[in-house]
Amino acid sequence: MSYFPSRRQVLGFFSGAIATGGGTPSVPVLKPPALRAGDRVGMVAPASNAYELEEVAIAKETMELYGLRVELGTHVRAQYGYLAGRDEQRAADINTMFRRSDIRGIVTFSGGYGCSRLLPLLDYEQMRRSPKVVIGHSDVTALLLAIYAKTGIIGFHGSSGLTGVGPYAREHFRRAIMSTRRLGQIAQPPITPAGEVERRNRLITLVPGVARGPLIGGNLTLVTNLMGTPYEPDTRGKILFLEDVGEEPYRIDRMLTQLWLGGKLQDAAGIALGHFTNCVPKDYQPSFWQTFSLEQILRDRFSSLGRPCLYNLMFGHVRDNAVVPIGAIATLDASRQTLTVEEAVCT
Repeated sequence: MSYFPSRRQVLGFFSGAIATGGGTPSVPVLKPPALRAGDRVGMVAPASNAYELEEVAIAKETMELYGLRVELGTHVRAQYGYLAGRDEQRAADINTMFRRSDIRGIVTFSGGYGCSRLLPLLDYEQMRRSPKVVIGHSDVTALLLAIYAKTGIIGFHGSSGLTGVGPYAREHFRRAIMSTRRLGQIAQPPITPAGEVERRNRLITLVPGVARGPLIGGNLTLVTNLMGTPYEPDTRGKILFLEDVGEEPYRIDRMLTQLWLGGKLQDAAGIALGHFTNCVPKDYQPSFWQTFSLEQILRDRFSSLGRPCLYNLMFGHVRDNAVVPIGAIATLDASRQTLTVEEAVCT
């Protein structure tokens, strides 16, 4: 039986929230149905394969912590070089999960590399007919942004199955994906038992001010990778959120400069930066004997834009990983150091 979006799922369209990435036509924003304990979800591996097959079991058990019944995609355990099967196999698993009416949502095994290779093979018309929760981060950014650009479905930048998660990440998952209430404030640093914020989680205001608009972004490398493609994210009037892992400072500089040259930073209403984990010069073979720190690069690139910019929010390659809904209306208050989603993100 075919599934058609409800009136509530297209409500975002009437509030002016649109997805237009890469020159594609504007489409209504669709809110997927919230997941509930006992729902069956499909686990797919759209990027890298499992280095050891036991990792698949670990990823499955992680998602079962939410009370979900996890069904593995046909090719989750496949291996093709560094990919979890051939492109056609990985895409087929995603398309199948969207076609099946008994699958209520889609979770991802891991990131790595390979999502961008799938994008022309996905059935976006089927996705639009049956919007579902899709969650993941890192390389999965490409998948989430493509689905949003082509269908308007809100996607969820959050932990994949293989990501280690604790109480913080689980709370954000339940608030965003297993609720129909307004999401509210997200990605604040966790407080220690002593009532303090650990230094590595300290929020830093790079540019004060307040901005409001739909959230767009994800992993910096993947956002940059989509430039010049049909899936390129449109940042006009949006809050651009970015994070990354394992990149040297000059590489962060280079990618941000590419987005700047393409007008993506200037077009954004505000910038929300997460954790940039292990983004330091490499000890074994530094690219330059002298370098900038990551914070210096971020200040250099964003301070002149005049856009509110807040750094070190709790999303990215961290255990305490918040869920950030792509396409949802949010307010970034860089002066007060808050990021607030102003609506429910599931129906």
